[in-house]
Amino acid sequence: TNNAFVWRETTRVVDEWFTEIDNANPTAPGETSVDLLTDLTQVALLVIASAGFGRRVSYKEDLNTDPPPGHKLAFRPAVTSTLHHVLTKAVMPKFLWNLSKHVYLPLITPLLTECRESFASLELHMHEVIASARDLIATGKAETMDSALLRNLVQANMLNDDSDTSKHLTDDDLLSNTFTFLLAGHETSAHSLCFALVLMALYPDVQKLVYEEAYRLWPNGIPSPSSPTPYKESMANLEYTLAVFHETLRLFPPVSRLGKMVQADTTLPARRFKTSAGSKISDVEKYDVAIKAGSFVVIDIRALHYNPIHWGDDAEEFKPTRFIDTDTYRWPRDAFNAFSGGPRSCIGQRFSLTESACILAHVVRKYEVHIPDELKNKPWAEQKSIMLDWTPGITIRPNNAHVLFRRRSP
Repeated sequence: TNNAFVWRETTRVVDEWFTEIDNANPTAPGETSVDLLTDLTQVALLVIASAGFGRRVSYKEDLNTDPPPGHKLAFRPAVTSTLHHVLTKAVMPKFLWNLSKHVYLPLITPLLTECRESFASLELHMHEVIASARDLIATGKAETMDSALLRNLVQANMLNDDSDTSKHLTDDDLLSNTFTFLLAGHETSAHSLCFALVLMALYPDVQKLVYEEAYRLWPNGIPSPSSPTPYKESMANLEYTLAVFHETLRLFPPVSRLGKMVQADTTLPARRFKTSAGSKISDVEKYDVAIKAGSFVVIDIRALHYNPIHWGDDAEEFKPTRFIDTDTYRWPRDAFNAFSGGPRSCIGQRFSLTESACILAHVVRKYEVHIPDELKNKPWAEQKSIMLDWTPGITIRPNNAHVLFRRRSP
């Protein structure tokens, strides 16, 4: 995807979000309680829909949930409902899925009916997006499409029968890929951004450093969407902001465990060790683990990210500077697996980092991020426990990502 376009679209969507925030509480200008999970899910969905798939809608327009003609659900409710039912579709036995179409099964039939309608609604929206892309490509206007992801997918689908079949996508491949990129491409970013902003509310010293970095980049206030700062210049000057996001992903990896099929016999070097009450490691012992081809292994990403061998005795602490290289230190790339690793790592990594750095820098440049009023009288440890609570699912989901935005002076 064109990362400069991702930056521009993120700037646009964030500016529209800020307008809604500033208008949300006219009785207390400059101070607004924000439900980060709701708002950032919408922001991230609008960014991936536009930068990835060419569906450009404003934040305010997207608040309208009335379905367009020919649809049962508007786009965002269709996405939200589909995400809600992903696990249902994945684990439901095929015979129950088919039986529920013909026989009423208490609890199961209503659930699967809603599940089918959700997927059908999103499929219809994506067919419209794909059809528009096909028209542009067929008429020789492919280069006018800023949404490189959709363009590449549709072009692979439109390859001639005698083309390289390894690069050809069937219609089913195309649709399933658009579903995957759309659903996975916004939920993971939204949830990680929630944790990042909550952490900055809990750690004002970290937030201050992000603000100072954003202030140096934008001394006169955040730029308007019509004249955003260039992508390369901006990202090059947001080193600490990116470190905050990386550290957030280390502490709260969107996917805690990842399964992999072993393609060839191999031997993995490993280490076992003991830890004391103060997280000091000792008695480190090296050994090898033989793994046969065809085995299924599970990578415990969360355990890797908290491993004191790689991250030090303070691995459980929030410390963004551990992701900034110096003359004498290089952070351990092989011990960071938030985007998986190797040739099958997440292809949306750069998209996510661009979008997230842009959002965090804009938010902290315009607003102070504070603990919500209802938690201010509680001890800090209790505030942290409540605000960083999460529920496991396809990705980990923050449970209490509510903060207070207080507008800064320009």
